[in-house]
Amino acid sequence: QAAGAAATQWGYRFGLLASGAGALYAAEHAGWSAAYSIMAGLMLIGMATVLLTPEPHAAIDQRRATFIETLRAAVVEPFADFVRRPGWAAVLVFIVLYKLGDAMAGTMANPFYLELGFSKEEIAAISKVFGLAATLAGVAVGGALAARLGLLRALFFCGVLQMLSNLTYAVQAMVGHDPMMLTVTIFAENFTGGMGSAAFVAYLSNLCNTSFTATQYALFSSLAAVPTRFLSAPAGWIVDQTDWIPFFLFTAVAALPGVLMVAWLMRRGGFRFAAAQPAL
Repeated sequence: QAAGAAATQWGYRFGLLASGAGALYAAEHAGWSAAYSIMAGLMLIGMATVLLTPEPHAAIDQRRATFIETLRAAVVEPFADFVRRPGWAAVLVFIVLYKLGDAMAGTMANPFYLELGFSKEEIAAISKVFGLAATLAGVAVGGALAARLGLLRALFFCGVLQMLSNLTYAVQAMVGHDPMMLTVTIFAENFTGGMGSAAFVAYLSNLCNTSFTATQYALFSSLAAVPTRFLSAPAGWIVDQTDWIPFFLFTAVAALPGVLMVAWLMRRGGFRFAAAQPAL
């Protein structure tokens, strides 16, 4: 699972390169309308892959199941299976909190760079291209750590590094428009973020009962997106009320609850709440 998680993160990050640096370069030379049209066209790759991929063997013969039986197997049973596990609510809280500090800092990264005076091409070259390379390296290291140390220990180690990496943004704010310092900042943030993402995806995969992988992983990954979509929303307001240095110090503090939750899960026995595979 750790190796598989690392592989999925590699593919995801190549997509970010296309939609990050690629979109910025396209917008710089052809305008945002062309950039978004190109991004929409790239979505056809994933759609074609899904259409050409055969369905895996189903645990339940859906051709002979009634609509109610299908609904129960696809929606009700996956949720019921998870909430029967001891500690399930704490696990859901941890999923939401683990990437909170990282998400808040990442949400304001581009406005931060622009306010410091970096051009879009500088951001694309340093933040997107070099940052992607740092992330891929971090993903590989994170996958290896998860396999060697175990998922919870790897999550704790990577969580601490993610929290500390947010402090490099505060240093960048003090230094100002300095491409060398920006390179250090981007490397620290993306390398540690890649490490944490690999271990985190492996953790989410490990939570899934193999009979209900689609629904349960959709639940976990949706919760993992909450910090990016909702909890990081006040980030801009916080910057306006404080300033960049206090804001990035706050993002480091916001990462602390997720790290403490890992320590708590370790004391509770780690993955003992994972359910055995039911007979269907």
